[in-house]
Amino acid sequence: MYTDELVLDLLSVGPFYREDRLELGPDEVIAVEGLGTFQGVNIRERVSDALSRGKELSKLASKVHRESTRRGHASLATSMVMFWEVSNCSRLISMLLVAPIFGSYLQESQRRSALTRERLLIPAELRGKDLEHKYSRVMDKCFNAYRRLCEEGVHLEDSRYLLPLSAATSLYATLPLESHVYIMRKVEQGLGVVTQELKTLVGKILEAAKRSAPLLLDSRLSFKARWGYYPVTDPLRQGDGLVQRLGGDRPSGEAELLSIDYPRGFEGLGLEGVVAEQAAPLLRALTIESLSLAAYHQAIRHRTVPTVVESLYEAAERWLSRPEESIVIPPSIRSRQTLSQRFIEACEELGDLYSSLMSGGEVSAALYALPNSLKIRVIRSYNLFNLLSPMGFLATRTCSAAQWEERAIAYRLWREVEKAAPWLRDAMGEKCKHLGYCPEKEWCPIILKYWEYSDEQHKKYNQ
Repeated sequence: MYTDELVLDLLSVGPFYREDRLELGPDEVIAVEGLGTFQGVNIRERVSDALSRGKELSKLASKVHRESTRRGHASLATSMVMFWEVSNCSRLISMLLVAPIFGSYLQESQRRSALTRERLLIPAELRGKDLEHKYSRVMDKCFNAYRRLCEEGVHLEDSRYLLPLSAATSLYATLPLESHVYIMRKVEQGLGVVTQELKTLVGKILEAAKRSAPLLLDSRLSFKARWGYYPVTDPLRQGDGLVQRLGGDRPSGEAELLSIDYPRGFEGLGLEGVVAEQAAPLLRALTIESLSLAAYHQAIRHRTVPTVVESLYEAAERWLSRPEESIVIPPSIRSRQTLSQRFIEACEELGDLYSSLMSGGEVSAALYALPNSLKIRVIRSYNLFNLLSPMGFLATRTCSAAQWEERAIAYRLWREVEKAAPWLRDAMGEKCKHLGYCPEKEWCPIILKYWEYSDEQHKKYNQ
């Protein structure tokens, strides 16, 4: 299957308003609610008033949307919400889809779902070209190596590190219209790397949005100011040296603290009360991290952690020049020589394919050949919420049920912050420390560091 054969289904869209025989869609509802910022009455009264004065609601909506968006207001475009799912989308493009901070995502996990050969997609850019044959041969070899790892008892958690970014996934998203604007602009203006798959996907999103809210969409896209969208963490761009300039060229296997900043007097707030919660955004711990694409894909979904990522081309260039230190081999594979050699050989095949595609001028198609094991460098910003909340990064990712690579990063972050800000030491901890119980199906000894716990107590909490 080719990458441009993905399927996008719009499940629902909102808001809608229904009163007797009158039914208004997002265009009219959001416009009328926008007028409420001046009038301060409910939608029923605003609609009734407009109709009694002979106003045509579609014309009224068009005027409101244009007046709002030309001023740069995004509140109307964030009020229309789309609920959709996409299937047979590559992991490459899904990295972009889950990056907007205003959104919610449920994605098929390679940790839980085994891949079949037909779900290693072929870049649409290669359709009918000579390099398509080489691409398919390498995908065959890669899949056979992945299957052998699974047959040898390696968990999907670790076998997936061998899979390329062409692997298909499915994704459910709840996103305001505003959160789609970046990828729409990316395709329209050719920002960075634009694959045929992304063009196809954006075309389907535009088509769905035009059916649902044509007036709002047209008005929003007419606002073409530079940086006229909320930024999205985007590794699909040419190399620019950004992460190297900001974080240096130091190798980092886990998290290394670049800085920690907070206002004077912050240490004396007291970390147990509401005051600390309100001040949470004012503390910022910046790290430079090097992690696999498998772990990065999970990290980017933690949307409360702002992230700057290097270009995939920069990560690939480092891999080709320093292959041994530029991929992550899971310990369960590294510890067995036969499996480790098979893993490395499959990665080398993908590296050779990447080089062939690049030298053949198939620059965007080459990205689909990059393996999940490839290391990519990021700079991340953690606030107090992500250091102390049971829903934050550190508590969530230090849980024994978390992905092992992200878990190592979280523990390193904990140690680094503890050294720089020792007054935070006693407040940080795994999720079970904050909750007082283990939320997982099976509990582990970590909770015994903080609480008395037993099978009986665990059963009680689960009930």
